[in-house]
Amino acid sequence: MPAKWQWTKLGRICDKLVDGDHNPPKGIEEKTEYIMVSSRNINHNTVEDLENVRYLTKEMFDSENLRTNATTGDILFTSVGSLGRSCIYDGRMNICFQRSVSILNTKVYNKYVKFFFDSNFYQNYVAEHATGTAQMGFYLQEMAESFIAIPPISEQKRIVTRIEEIFYVLDNIQSNLV
Repeated sequence: MPAKWQWTKLGRICDKLVDGDHNPPKGIEEKTEYIMVSSRNINHNTVEDLENVRYLTKEMFDSENLRTNATTGDILFTSVGSLGRSCIYDGRMNICFQRSVSILNTKVYNKYVKFFFDSNFYQNYVAEHATGTAQMGFYLQEMAESFIAIPPISEQKRIVTRIEEIFYVLDNIQSNLV
């Protein structure tokens, strides 16, 4: 590992590390602007499939949101069921979460942390340390104890910029194939 990088436990760099409600409300049938999502809604680096969510009243949402209070820039990480998918929350929705989603904010560059989560190293770690019988989970304590390689902030930003450049090129190649 480069000289100025360091390994540290993820929990040491988190300002926020929580999961969603373990006993979520049933929700209501009427569509509202207040939604509760699960791990199935975190995919392709975004919150999606918004037809498969629980709709909440404002009162239900306010109560549920006390636990997670997702804010722009938080990392959403699927921790039960489909493990290890992540995205950075853009703040556009009134959103709260079921237990299957962990919400993080760190003292380092969150885009770097998100790309670290996407790495084979971390994905393998999650798969090896998940527990459960009916449904596998990578729970908060295990996540807090996991290690992350932290470069200086300028290197974090350089890495993120380079990854985004590569994804941009790949997206252009893919769109030209269609």
